[in-house]
Amino acid sequence: MTIRRHHTAQRAFTLVELLVVIAIIGTLVGLLLPAVQAAREAARRMSCSNNLMNLGLACLNYVDTKKHLPYSVTMWGWQETSNPADGILGKNKGGPGYSGRGWIVEILPQIEQQALYDRIIAAIDASDGRNFEAKTKGGWGMGHVDLRDIVTRQLSILTCPSDPSAMPNNLLYHWFHISNLNVAVTSYKGVMGDNILWTGETRESGERSEGSDNDLYTAKDGFGSLPDCHAWADKQPCNGLFWRMAYLDPIQLKQITDGQSNTLMIGESVASQDYHSAAFFADGDWAVCSLPINHFLIEGQEPDEMVEKWYFQRGFKSLHPGGAQFVFADGSVHFVQEAINHQTYRAFATRNGEEVASLE
Repeated sequence: MTIRRHHTAQRAFTLVELLVVIAIIGTLVGLLLPAVQAAREAARRMSCSNNLMNLGLACLNYVDTKKHLPYSVTMWGWQETSNPADGILGKNKGGPGYSGRGWIVEILPQIEQQALYDRIIAAIDASDGRNFEAKTKGGWGMGHVDLRDIVTRQLSILTCPSDPSAMPNNLLYHWFHISNLNVAVTSYKGVMGDNILWTGETRESGERSEGSDNDLYTAKDGFGSLPDCHAWADKQPCNGLFWRMAYLDPIQLKQITDGQSNTLMIGESVASQDYHSAAFFADGDWAVCSLPINHFLIEGQEPDEMVEKWYFQRGFKSLHPGGAQFVFADGSVHFVQEAINHQTYRAFATRNGEEVASLE
């Protein structure tokens, strides 16, 4: 029996067919890529939200123990009183000195970092009441050489995954002069309130300064309130929850008469947009709501320009599209749209302004 095999010729793709297939695949990739990117950003935003929630819960747990919110300690006695020897933290008063310890240090035990907290306090005690100073081969307070491995440690709970600049760097103000020291940053700042930040004589008046870029956001135009209270104890207390001088009168929850669910506690920042972002430092842990959400400086500015315009950096912002996340004083996390009415935004920033505000 003879078996006959029939061979069928295999036809190859023509060039036109191949191009059509490539075009279809390219179209599908073009359709899927935005969805993949959106899914990744949603995951990053959720991780960021969890960070904020854990920080908020840590603050509330701290209150359960201490009966007041965590506070920062300023770096210099002259911010407390014109005669540093009269300050309540001065060595002659039995105080620990002006260490520059930020409120984030206070909640380290509540975020499972007890060992870091113990080492920081030990170094501050070893500073023997001296004011903060950070030098290449020495320092006091948070600048103590024994803390270099801590101040350069980037904690994941302080890092927004959507911000690629949220990593240690050597551009942070008060620290950048120390060679080869990349200081860790925080993506999350305590809410100082709606106070305007000023330089020079405009600090008192709230007026525009002629010929100056101070005229962008002013108290006169309703962007915020006076006085500039972030660093001077002779001003009235700030109307938010965190600032450098809060240790003089720590905020208790009963002082939040606007309601904890109506008061912002901690919000987002972008490290590359604020050279005052050192994670454990009293001048790196606060921001204001007088600046609108997501007010960004121009990309590519020189570090000296960024430092010079420090008062335009210290608002809340994020790289999440359309706004920024905040944890309120009741521990709930909300995404606040950048298009929010500015007066409503200011109302959420104050603890006792008696304003009526809603995110709806």
